[in-house]
Amino acid sequence: MLKKVSKPFRIILGIIISVSLLFVGFNFYVYHGFGYQPDIYRKGDGSQPWVAITFDDGPSPIWTPMILDILAEYEVPATFFLVGAHVAKYPEIAQRIVEDGHEIGNHTYDHVNIPTTSTLELSGQVIMTTLEILEATGEYPKYLRPPRGMYDARVRRLAEMLNQPIVLWSVSGQDWRPGVTVEQIVKRVVNQTKAGDIILFHDSGALIANEGASREATVKALPRIIEGIRNKGLEIVPLEQLMQYAEPTELTKEEMLELRE
Repeated sequence: MLKKVSKPFRIILGIIISVSLLFVGFNFYVYHGFGYQPDIYRKGDGSQPWVAITFDDGPSPIWTPMILDILAEYEVPATFFLVGAHVAKYPEIAQRIVEDGHEIGNHTYDHVNIPTTSTLELSGQVIMTTLEILEATGEYPKYLRPPRGMYDARVRRLAEMLNQPIVLWSVSGQDWRPGVTVEQIVKRVVNQTKAGDIILFHDSGALIANEGASREATVKALPRIIEGIRNKGLEIVPLEQLMQYAEPTELTKEEMLELRE
C-alpha cells in the first residue's frame, strides 16, 4: 500500500517540477522561438561549412585584449556584442576591436532584462549604446543581441527601426557558469558545433553584476576550440558572411513536438 506523501514534500516537488518546466521553456524560447520570426537569427545556412564566433558583455580591460590577441594569432574574425556602459568606461578597448577588423553589436547599455524594462528606458538603453559605440569606434553597430536572449515585440520593433537585426546563437560555451572548467567549455563547443552555427562566449560580465567575473577559462579554451572547429572541416567566418545565408526561424509542428519530448 502506498504511503501518503507529506505536504512539505509535495510543495518541494512542485517547486522542482515548476522550475524544470520553466528552464525547458526558456531554453526553447531562446534557441528556437515560437512560430515564424523573420527578424530574429540564430544560425546561418548549414549547407555552407561556416560558423561564426561571438562574445557578449564586453569590453573588458582584462579579458578582451587577451581574446583579441588569440584571435589575431589564429587569424579568426569575431563579433563583439558590447554593453554601452562598458564602452563608455573602456573606449580604447572598443576601438581596438574595430581596428583588429572585428564586427560590433549592441548589447544594451546596462545589460538589462528587456521584458521587465519600461519602453522609455528600453529605447534609451539601445540608442545610448549605439551612440557610445559610434563615439568610441566610429562604427555603427550592425546587430542587436538582447541580454540573456530575452526579447519582446518592443525590442524587435526597435531593432528594425535602427537597422540592427537581432542575432542570438545556436551553440553556447556556457562560460558564464561559476566554476566551469576549460575542458567543459572545449568539449561542449567542439562537440556541438556544426555548419551554420553562431557560437556564444563572454569576454566580460558576471552572474549577477554587469562585470567582474573571471573569463580565464574562456581565454584558455579559445585556442583549443578554434583548432577543434577547424579540425572538423569548418571555417570561422565573419558574422556578416554567415548572415548572408541565414534564414529566419520557422519551426514546423513536427519539429516543435520533437523538441518538447
